[in-house]
Amino acid sequence: AIVCALIIAGFGLAYLFERHAMRSMQDALEVDLRQLLDGLEFAPDGKPFLRHQPSDPRFAEPLSGLYWQLTTGDGTAMRSRSLWDEALKLPEDALSSADLHRHRITGPNGADLLAVERNVVLKDTGKDVRAVAAADVARIAEARRAFTRELIPSLALLGAVLAAATWVQIGLGLRPLRRLQEAVAAIRRVKAE
Repeated sequence: AIVCALIIAGFGLAYLFERHAMRSMQDALEVDLRQLLDGLEFAPDGKPFLRHQPSDPRFAEPLSGLYWQLTTGDGTAMRSRSLWDEALKLPEDALSSADLHRHRITGPNGADLLAVERNVVLKDTGKDVRAVAAADVARIAEARRAFTRELIPSLALLGAVLAAATWVQIGLGLRPLRRLQEAVAAIRRVKAE
């Protein structure tokens, strides 16, 4: 029973860790998306440019697993250097202004990405912009494996402690029965009434 409970607990904890890591990644992507939109401006000729790049240096490293892309209503696109020569292929869903959508998409080299996107209309220019930040979820799988490697010895130690505690509890619980067994044996040997 202890082994079964620990196996179930191990799978449950790994699943909860993965969900937490996915939520953390999603929150970080939302911050990156806000940084992108905060730094977006348009030149007098109508072309978009970023006043400042997002703070994470992985956006500048080719194929780093962290990407951003901005697409204006007229089809002009800007991408992070990390995308290299590729573009993020987003689903054709209708985004109302300021709605936040989350997708699983295929990225560079077939990577599985978590993408967070938002469509905004800039007040000063009236231009429509679709912004997306995406990250490779393989990092979460690696983190889950590392967590599981650390979790297994902890659960094994917990199992050993629980087994020892069960053995002690059974020994203490059966002590009165052992005394009764000795008394019955004494009666059988005619040493007691």
